[in-house]
Amino acid sequence: MFYNFYLNSPIYLQNIFVSIKGFFIQKTRFNKNFFKYLEEYEKSNPDIVNEKALRHFLINAQKSVFWQKRFESYKINLYAENIIEEIKKLPILTKDEVQENLESIKVNKINDKITKNQTGGTTGKGLVFQQTQTMENKQWAVWWRYRRRHGIQLNTWMGWFGGKLIMDVMSQKPPFWRINYPGKQIMFSQYHLNKNTVKLYYDEIVNKKIKWLHGYPTFLAYFANLIKEKKLPNLAIDYVTIGSENLLTHHIQIIREVFGVEPIQHYGLAEGVANISQLPNDELQIDQDFALLELVPTDFDKNIYRIVGTNYSNDSFPLIRYDTKDLAHVEIQNGRKRIISLDGRIEDYIILPNGNKLGRLANIFKNAVNVNEAQIYQPDINNIIIRIVKKVNYKDTDEASLLKECRDRFGKDINITFQYLSNIEKANSGKLRYVISDVK
Repeated sequence: MFYNFYLNSPIYLQNIFVSIKGFFIQKTRFNKNFFKYLEEYEKSNPDIVNEKALRHFLINAQKSVFWQKRFESYKINLYAENIIEEIKKLPILTKDEVQENLESIKVNKINDKITKNQTGGTTGKGLVFQQTQTMENKQWAVWWRYRRRHGIQLNTWMGWFGGKLIMDVMSQKPPFWRINYPGKQIMFSQYHLNKNTVKLYYDEIVNKKIKWLHGYPTFLAYFANLIKEKKLPNLAIDYVTIGSENLLTHHIQIIREVFGVEPIQHYGLAEGVANISQLPNDELQIDQDFALLELVPTDFDKNIYRIVGTNYSNDSFPLIRYDTKDLAHVEIQNGRKRIISLDGRIEDYIILPNGNKLGRLANIFKNAVNVNEAQIYQPDINNIIIRIVKKVNYKDTDEASLLKECRDRFGKDINITFQYLSNIEKANSGKLRYVISDVK
């Protein structure tokens, strides 16, 4: 009800509401405990699991009906010398199991403030769960450790390009952004950016001297493409940080060209079960000092691993060996597993008529410089539809090149058709799913 009131309020009042919410977020998210944890994380080694905290978390999890039963069933010794190996006796936990056991997983009797959180649910399965204030502070401390490594400071103003609905979609009245003054954010609307409005977005960034852009790579790449198509001068940006979606080759190319910087990746989840940060040397660092991340082999590609995690920073809703359904391309370097790239989700794979499962499909579009957005849709075992939002210079030769890339991977036994759209439908969270398959 309040949200409808907000959408129908005048712009100045919407900015006040956004800033009031921003004030309370700042107050809880960046309190004195946040700065304490930030200092601790900046001194700690991300490669090393905090086993003392992990063991405390697991002992506390016994207060949960769900985990008490599961520990007993799998004879888990919470005082075993190697506690990390001990919990690998447990089966991998699925999101469906969590949904079915929400109440029995909770731990309410703890000495910490408990709040609600939720996942975006890009696959239609959002999750509402509880977290401690400590968890929120630690998670943001780890995220700001990553940002500060690259030179971004807490007082740096951000141009935010996310998926939240910040104004009425039907409104055609600028400005197409709202300002969170306490959070130092100019929040740009994803739903109003087009060739007729791009100059307004561009001028706001120039006039406000914004040097940091953050958001979905599809949104940022679309913005960059429009700037190029309109022949506007390139923007002088110091930092582009992305999250929530896979960063693909064509995103990197246009962001680099128009904004003059390499986009910086980060992988984190609301559930807090895993965290991966890009270092200044471009290596992807697993933040084991925040959450225990396991790389579990898949049965369809020796270099592709499932990301499974344990949120040992959240005592109020223990998730142990939780399947994120996200995938990573991993190589062995100097005897250690190193993440080379984040490769989407289990659902981001297609199945050929012969039963083979194929992933890592982003390379199909590695040379597609005249594509704004793309999505691979598999309605059945015999058909694939390539959905394309074209740039103005897109030609028949571009389609021929893409068809060849597809045939090289999919073979000749599956039908491939192209569908050209003005835009590709996003999930409710505003994220673009790169692959959609109806094949079960």
